[in-house]
Amino acid sequence: MGRYDRDADPVEFGRLVALTDGVFAIALTLLVLDLAIPAQAADAPLAEALADTAPRFFAFVISVAVVGTFFLSHHELLSMLQKVDGGLLGLTIPYLGLIALIPFVQSVLSDRPEENLAFALYGILLGCASIMGALMLWHAHRRGLLRQPLVGRNAWFEVARSGLPIVLFLSSAGLALLIGEWAVLFWVAIWPIDAVLARLQRREA
Repeated sequence: MGRYDRDADPVEFGRLVALTDGVFAIALTLLVLDLAIPAQAADAPLAEALADTAPRFFAFVISVAVVGTFFLSHHELLSMLQKVDGGLLGLTIPYLGLIALIPFVQSVLSDRPEENLAFALYGILLGCASIMGALMLWHAHRRGLLRQPLVGRNAWFEVARSGLPIVLFLSSAGLALLIGEWAVLFWVAIWPIDAVLARLQRREA
């Protein structure tokens, strides 16, 4: 498979954008389907029934934030690309497959919030998706697909920002077996740390 240039082959390049946008949109839509009053609480007073949905709502909020973060990260990668090739497309498919699994692990977490393994499973999935995201950036850099090559301090910041979620998500997966829901704090920590790194990166530009 050859290369497709953003300017010379806008239709082919646009197909990649359309595919990724579609998968993210469907994943976000599927998340809300897990929000329902548990069957055992159907006859309870409304306030009590709504309280029983708390674990599902917690999983929903976390999942929306996670999918949104991955979408913004991938959007940033697409904005950096000038070309796409077969290798990048090959990496994109399993990446999107992992994103598509997020509603499933959200459902597991909603149904079994008391089990540490549910949080560990979620962390493993997010860590794997982060690895695929980093591989796509590395491939694009190595194959000269970026509008501007990553050099100097800019390259360091991109490595740091790509590696941050890998480390924290996979670390949380292991610790989740011991601390359960507290492992989510590792996920939350990604956002402020990445925001600081992004701000420092812009200053260096």
